[in-house]
Amino acid sequence: MSRPQVIAHRGSSAVHPDNSWAAFEAAVAEGADSIECDVQATLDGVLVIRHDLTIGQARIADLGFPEIQSRVPDVVVLPELLKWAEDARIDLLVEIKDPDAATAVAATVAASRWREAVVVGSFHGPSLAQVKAQAAQLRTSFMLGSVMAVADIVHSAATYQVDSVHLCWESRAPRPHRLLDHDVIGKLRRAGLGITLWHEEREDELRELVGLQPDAICTNTPAALRQIVDAFANRP
Repeated sequence: MSRPQVIAHRGSSAVHPDNSWAAFEAAVAEGADSIECDVQATLDGVLVIRHDLTIGQARIADLGFPEIQSRVPDVVVLPELLKWAEDARIDLLVEIKDPDAATAVAATVAASRWREAVVVGSFHGPSLAQVKAQAAQLRTSFMLGSVMAVADIVHSAATYQVDSVHLCWESRAPRPHRLLDHDVIGKLRRAGLGITLWHEEREDELRELVGLQPDAICTNTPAALRQIVDAFANRP
């Protein structure tokens, strides 16, 4: 029986600001196995943990780090997060938001002592191919927003040499678990791919996703998913 990892989407973000220390620390306390976060580079090359590509009308990529700190004093940076995750003994799923940051992200993660507990993800396949070319030992995950046939998913994964796929289909159907079944999961696994499923907060949907036995499920409510995963694993 596969016991899915609980991935806290931007930390425990249902009740804390996303990508914040408060959200990350709460995710650990709530039993998450991994934390998903978003990374992009500033004008002066600092890798900041932030989802939105802008602050006000200005792009992160056009601002220096001191300016970002003045606007967002508690902004997290990737090297600090990697060290914190190592100390907290929690995995990371680091999503590259801006393809221009791929090289720096790969170098930073590869240099970390916690690199084996890190997966680098992106919706941009060429960025993940670039990560693999630069640091082949790093694990990568292709994030797919469109519903695709298994053969197309496997082909895309092979094209960019990724280790896993992250199916981000939470908005593709009223009950998105119905877009998948055990046959699809099995075919992806037999193709050698790890499988992470979109972020979901509805507990009835979370139970359905856990029943599909993927490798991981993303959620804004890690405490709720932790209870569901543990209950499923402890069934007679």
